[in-house]
Amino acid sequence: MIDLPAVPVIDLSFATGSDLVAGLQQASCVFLTGLDSLSAQAASMVAVSDAFFALSEAEKGRVRWSGQGPWVGWQPLYAGGDDALLLERFEIALPDPEDFATAEEWTNNFDQWPDRPLEMAPVWGAYYRSMRALADRITAMLVAALDLPPDDLPSWTTRQHSNLVVNHYLPQVTPPAPGRVRQKPHTDHGGLTLLWADGRAGLEAAIGADGAWVPVSFPPGAILLQAGDLLHLWSRGTIPANNHRVVNPPRESADAQAERYSVVFFHHPDLDTWVAPPGDATFGVKARDYVLQRQKISYSLD
Repeated sequence: MIDLPAVPVIDLSFATGSDLVAGLQQASCVFLTGLDSLSAQAASMVAVSDAFFALSEAEKGRVRWSGQGPWVGWQPLYAGGDDALLLERFEIALPDPEDFATAEEWTNNFDQWPDRPLEMAPVWGAYYRSMRALADRITAMLVAALDLPPDDLPSWTTRQHSNLVVNHYLPQVTPPAPGRVRQKPHTDHGGLTLLWADGRAGLEAAIGADGAWVPVSFPPGAILLQAGDLLHLWSRGTIPANNHRVVNPPRESADAQAERYSVVFFHHPDLDTWVAPPGDATFGVKARDYVLQRQKISYSLD
């Protein structure tokens, strides 16, 4: 039996920035523990999102992504053709909450909330705020450990552009047609990804010297931190972007006909930021241009 590499586990209650850098350099992703309060919030996210996804396509379609600009709203990826991904998702983006007098005013800045369920905006807003603060904390730790310019930090923290997503992977009552999977291999195009999953099998990451596909099994209460393309660039290439996929469950497994949920916070710098290795400003990208370019080649909703 081949021993597969393991995803490092880092307890954020006492970890240093150097610990995070070492784990990400080793595996491009790490489990974060010491965040027990987030488990209950994630469970609330799944419950309220399940109620939304149970609505009719006509009702969900009222808040469907327009097809223009960064992804937001309902996205029925399963409707994208014969090789479409077997999932749907809902996605939001919100500004800095400190610029608003109340939580309600802040969440109402997003104009594609569905009419039902009524508690969707406050539940999603609370989780978004927690993930935004966690992304700020992690980014500051990485900047110090990597000796990146402190002046770059506000673009990635207080002015960050980040999306919160719930992925609903469809139950597979009948075997999927050849070529149809839950998620194809890809790297995320932002800085950090903070992923909670419901414990069902399927997520795999390519880690180790030979890039072997490793099943990702979550420790209790853990969140998976994945490095994205823009962090890889900003870190002078020292942190690899995490290549991952979600495979179809084996037909004989208990998960074969079960739906699957993940809650994902995609962290980016301010979209007007020029992202480049420090000292080499000519070798970089504008965050907005890169994000929109990656969207076009990732998958189609036509």
